[in-house]
Amino acid sequence: MKTQVLIVGGGLSGLHTAYQLSLQGVGFILLEARDRLGGRILSRNWQQEKYSAAKPAFDMGPAWFWPGQQHIERLVHELDLVDSVFYQQESGDAIYENDQGVIQRGIHGISMAGSYRLQGGNAQLIAAMQEKLPIESVILDARVKQLKYQGQAVQGEVSIDGEQQLIECEHVVIATPPRVALSHIDFLPEFAEQRVHVLNNIKTWMAGHAKLLAFYETPFWLEQGYSGDCISQRGPMHEIHDASPKQGGPYALFGFMGVPAANRGDQELLRSAAIQQLTRLFGDAASEPLDVYFKDWAKDDLTATSLDQKMLTAHPSNDIEQVTEASWGHRLIWSGSETAANGTRFNGYLEGALEASHNTLVILNSSNN
Repeated sequence: MKTQVLIVGGGLSGLHTAYQLSLQGVGFILLEARDRLGGRILSRNWQQEKYSAAKPAFDMGPAWFWPGQQHIERLVHELDLVDSVFYQQESGDAIYENDQGVIQRGIHGISMAGSYRLQGGNAQLIAAMQEKLPIESVILDARVKQLKYQGQAVQGEVSIDGEQQLIECEHVVIATPPRVALSHIDFLPEFAEQRVHVLNNIKTWMAGHAKLLAFYETPFWLEQGYSGDCISQRGPMHEIHDASPKQGGPYALFGFMGVPAANRGDQELLRSAAIQQLTRLFGDAASEPLDVYFKDWAKDDLTATSLDQKMLTAHPSNDIEQVTEASWGHRLIWSGSETAANGTRFNGYLEGALEASHNTLVILNSSNN
């Protein structure tokens, strides 16, 4: 196979690049190793295996975006998703729990007030762009094994449903976290040792985290005057927020696990401890959830590597000054949210993924002129 642009990774950045190239009439092939698009964007409908953008959904990955993030605001309008946008629930008292289990009510500054969510989860963005792409240009279950620079082209060796294929392209866009790419792909010629060091030092946001959602028939925490927001030093969840849909139920609370990845071996014990924590914080009504969803990103080898097992407490400010590989004739472009460092500090955010895509498109368009 031959194409102008080979995109490795079908998360928000890679998919947006494909979407824009399609609008420009530029040939591309997008390869995604998972059986779905979205990357760290993972939205689940209530009691439904296959995702539907037409129904309320709950985000197991990133859930929020914020006013003033121009790329994602523009994309929401472009994809006609404005009616799906709603504000994160913020009314009511927040809670702080210290390491001894002492609970304080009415704490300020720990909510996500002012942030936006999408009624169908952030996978609505993914679904809306995917349906606009040529089916034959998007390949799932495709793992890139090797990328080889050949002067005027780059050749990719790819395993698609277990079968080896070669794809030749003019440019290759790496729209995955750099650590993940380095752990899965052989690059020929090899990068200089210092370059590998720089790329491996680019931390992957959320890679070491795990997220739990507990579902309920009623939003009893709101009825009790709570917002659903909590910071806990006792755990096992260290940060909790309301995850309910815009309208109707089921209603939900979600939490980020504060337990290190190495100690998260028994999911059932974690689930049980998390429900005990919610009961401790919000009362007996929390003790019997309708269901519990759990996603440990540290155990997902397409998100996390051995370098990512420590949870980050703040969004990384990764400065990757050189987003193309000079030794590859600038035909290899590093994209993805982690590489979005142009002063706005949106690394790891949804906005950062779109920022990286726009930067990539500028490079591709300039090389074609």
